[in-house]
Amino acid sequence: MSTGQSLTQKERMALTAEMMRLGATLLREACPKCGGVQIKFQGRIFCTSEDDLEAALSPEEVQEPQGRTGSKQETAKTVESKVEPSQENVAIRVLLEQKLAAVSKQLETSTDVEEQTKLLDLISKYVETIEKLKKQ
Repeated sequence: MSTGQSLTQKERMALTAEMMRLGATLLREACPKCGGVQIKFQGRIFCTSEDDLEAALSPEEVQEPQGRTGSKQETAKTVESKVEPSQENVAIRVLLEQKLAAVSKQLETSTDVEEQTKLLDLISKYVETIEKLKKQ
């Protein structure tokens, strides 16, 4: 068992949020193995549920994002003028994306129309909330 698999859900969300802060992007496609949320970070794709996110964030792995090599004063101006989602919002979005993937998987296998209606309503609420968080 790798170190990445022994992390709690909260620790995984914090690591995912940090990766997002450093430029990772959420992918629409769920993990083919577990259906979890995937992110793309520095050209590599990671499953937020299974992969070793700590290793991906180790100093020897993390490359400074392009365009951040200016002076401290220039960097401060860039950070001040750039509106970034809070880590809390990113963590909530990641959690909602994971829930969305799980409910979508349930919808695929459901044959009960009433259950499908409830699942679609839940999916709609997740998507609506994710969109609101993206606008903040």
